[in-house]
Amino acid sequence: MTTSAAPTGSATGRVANGPAIAMFGLLLLAYSVNAMDRMVFPVMLPEVSAEYGFSLDQSGLQSTIFALGMGITGIPAGIALARFGRKALIVVGTAAFSVATIMTIASAGFADMLAWRVLSGVGEALQLAAIITVAAAAFPRHRGLAIGAVNMAFATGSVVGPLVAAALLVDHGTWRSPMIVFGAAGLVVTIAVMLCVSRRFTEVTAAPMQAHHIGGARSVLRWNPMLLGVITVLFGLVDFAYIGLYATYLREQLGFTPGQAALAVSLSGLAAFASPLGGLLADRLDPRICLGLLNLLTAAAAAALFLGPPSPGWQAAFSFLFGLFASSGVYVALAGLLVKSVHLDIVGHASGVFITCIYVAAGLSGYLFSRIVNGVGWAGAGLVQIVGFSAVGALLAVFLRPALFSTTAHTGSEIS
Repeated sequence: MTTSAAPTGSATGRVANGPAIAMFGLLLLAYSVNAMDRMVFPVMLPEVSAEYGFSLDQSGLQSTIFALGMGITGIPAGIALARFGRKALIVVGTAAFSVATIMTIASAGFADMLAWRVLSGVGEALQLAAIITVAAAAFPRHRGLAIGAVNMAFATGSVVGPLVAAALLVDHGTWRSPMIVFGAAGLVVTIAVMLCVSRRFTEVTAAPMQAHHIGGARSVLRWNPMLLGVITVLFGLVDFAYIGLYATYLREQLGFTPGQAALAVSLSGLAAFASPLGGLLADRLDPRICLGLLNLLTAAAAAALFLGPPSPGWQAAFSFLFGLFASSGVYVALAGLLVKSVHLDIVGHASGVFITCIYVAAGLSGYLFSRIVNGVGWAGAGLVQIVGFSAVGALLAVFLRPALFSTTAHTGSEIS
């Protein structure tokens, strides 16, 4: 039985439940604003592409390139957590993606807009790696559930962002208005985190919580973490093809209005409110069954989107189900299982691996998907990339080794 020692400079005292929950709630708000920033751009993409003359390939790359910024930052962010602390990374990351969101409106063309989109991803990676690590350390017995709460915060932004963005677009007649509004909101939250969130909470370790950690790989270069990394890459290609270009598919292929497209996209975000359930499944089920089933359900919902009728009702319903199985299910399960696949000493590294695997793939997903669309059409691309890769992920989940995952034997109290 092993307990993790508190790293240098980490907190060693326990924060009272009420203040701890309030501070965790503020961190969730910061991530929710992040989601608003991320989800606004795809809804505005037809207007952006029309103004700058982007091709479908260029639009697809712009829509998901932020994820490449996240991917290349993920592992360095995991290392930086140990050196600079979690609160510092949350503050810097939140400020970075907010400034990049605002500066996107000043882009002269394709190249500099691409740079701002990449920078927004760098900021998000710093923020997300730190928040996931805070959740895992503060709630060691319920890591999947805590990470599910993080994704539920993203769901809030995913619902609010597209709807508010569409309203601002109609009212102000420019795609720049939503970018300014949500970027400014991020800067306000940055200041709130600086002033109101204590390092005594963000830097807490499991040792003061007396949650004794048993098992888990001592390196991310082991069977379960590596296999989960491969499945995460596949999911990045699936989920972000949908996030980046589904709204374009609805508007340009099916003829939906901006409001109709925004509603369908926001419903997928609404489904992510079930993320704590996905976390509970990751905590309690055999990982092979959990991850395999969720991937298969994601594939089924995607098939319905691209093969079903072009009616707003149908698309809205299956967009909701896609979000339920993908965002609330696979995303949360992968994040939780990667954390559980390693010893608590290297949870930050596992968070970084998750971010790198999902977001490097996600950064290229829009471009890959648009290339497939050019070859076989929207339905064919949906079947190949979104349905097909989900099915492969389900197959690979069969080869996970449940006995090698970590567990916790609780002997005291934790923040809850």
